[in-house]
Amino acid sequence: MKIPKKKELLELQKKYRTDRKIGEVYGVPGRLVAYWRSKKNIGPYSLPKYSRDRIIDLWERYGDDRLAGNELGISGPGFRRWRMEYSIKNKPPVLKMEQLELGFLDTPRSGKSSRRETYVQKIMAKKSGLKTVETGQVVDIAPDFVVAVDNAGSTISQFLSNGHTKVWDSSKIAVVLNHMPMSSEGNSADEQKKIREFVKKQGILTFYDIGWGISHQVIIEEGLILPGQLVLGTDHYAAAPGCIAAYSTKTTAAEMAEIWSTGRSKDCVSQTIRVNINGYLSRGVSTSDIILKLIRDISEVTANDKAVEFYGPSISAMTILQRFTLINLAIEAGIKSAVIPFDDVTARFIKKITKAKFKPIKADTDAAYDGEIEADISYLTPQVVYPNSFKHTTAVEEIAGKHINHVVLGGFTSGCLDDLEIAATILRGRRIHRDTRMMIIPGSRKTYLDAIDKGYIRTFVESGCLVLSPSYGACMGANQGMLAKGERALTTSKIKSVKTNGDRNHEIYIASPATAAASALKGAITDPRQYLL
Repeated sequence: MKIPKKKELLELQKKYRTDRKIGEVYGVPGRLVAYWRSKKNIGPYSLPKYSRDRIIDLWERYGDDRLAGNELGISGPGFRRWRMEYSIKNKPPVLKMEQLELGFLDTPRSGKSSRRETYVQKIMAKKSGLKTVETGQVVDIAPDFVVAVDNAGSTISQFLSNGHTKVWDSSKIAVVLNHMPMSSEGNSADEQKKIREFVKKQGILTFYDIGWGISHQVIIEEGLILPGQLVLGTDHYAAAPGCIAAYSTKTTAAEMAEIWSTGRSKDCVSQTIRVNINGYLSRGVSTSDIILKLIRDISEVTANDKAVEFYGPSISAMTILQRFTLINLAIEAGIKSAVIPFDDVTARFIKKITKAKFKPIKADTDAAYDGEIEADISYLTPQVVYPNSFKHTTAVEEIAGKHINHVVLGGFTSGCLDDLEIAATILRGRRIHRDTRMMIIPGSRKTYLDAIDKGYIRTFVESGCLVLSPSYGACMGANQGMLAKGERALTTSKIKSVKTNGDRNHEIYIASPATAAASALKGAITDPRQYLL
């Protein structure tokens, strides 16, 4: 691995301080960072006299080097040197003194709004009919589209018990039976029958029965969602349309019943975290590895169901399918919603699937965020999440060789064509380990058919894999995928994608599709880069 430049290491040292935390950014052990430092003649981190937060606070309060310096007992030029040390160059647009904000006299008065709004603030204001909204404000919104899944039976019962007989707009409602490819219990079959009869009676044409796949993938592939729209869904991964610059979040089955009748819903304007991802992926490293590495950092600042906006050159280089995976796995960090800004990649994707007109929404370039996360993925290696916790992630090479009995690829988050392609590339011409079984779950019918056309499904079958119908996967009651006592599993989705016998001591690891395929071949957790020369 190429040693980072001295400037890069110094910048990371200022931000993260310890070798261990810098190593986490690159996905390498801390001892390797210490070696890099020694080669670049960089000593251990020493705490500065004044922190960056302290300097920023004083600068925003005074906007004057002399006055801010007096607060610290240093000269004006001395304070300016500290500002330059932390690259704080621009004059603050307002002065903050206790509860009073004083605008500078030289602030432009063009008549235009000087607000610094995030994507969430802008779209919530637009859909609620208000000029502006503040974070934490509860607003009455009119969603552009709503999506119900298998729990639509509960929504229907609530809808009818409230005395409603007709949905507000059948063209803005979709129902997707995505959890179980086939009913395994009688009551599930009864619920599905009730849903089918209801959508037929209400004239809901966007109904996708069993076999179509997971709802959040189907609605995007079918062109039901457009950039700049606000979508509500009863699915855990309702935020997925953020990959095409739409705002989408989860709602309950009971709340969906009210939306069906009124076309309105109340929601709170979320605080927003900005995540900047710099650098570019190296061989054998995928979008899954990026977000698995970042989930802990994101979860630490999204405890209150905040929204996330993703930026950076690595985001711009991603395909829509890669962005889809990024947002779906990010949901495991506890976020309420996530969005990737509209760009040329989004425009080309939308143009291919629909001719409908839309108006994208973008955050202000100087939007005020509740927090910010910086990450450089240039030196990231394949990652794996330890059992039962998304907050403990390490490089694959750190635990390579650990025996695996069962592998699940697809379902919730990694069932796109890109994911199947990388797995097929690794498995082609090879057989999975005799002591390991592997399940492949395409995320949608369209993906399944495309994979057949490209020969991926044949590759999986010849390699000894079991290919299932497009669905959420094994977690929702299907018999496949049950682990025996003492067995270990690796999945590309969340832990629930592997059905167990109730034993909480099962070790279930999470990794990328490439790592999953490589591990199935070896029968143990394996670095996939050896198969991608």
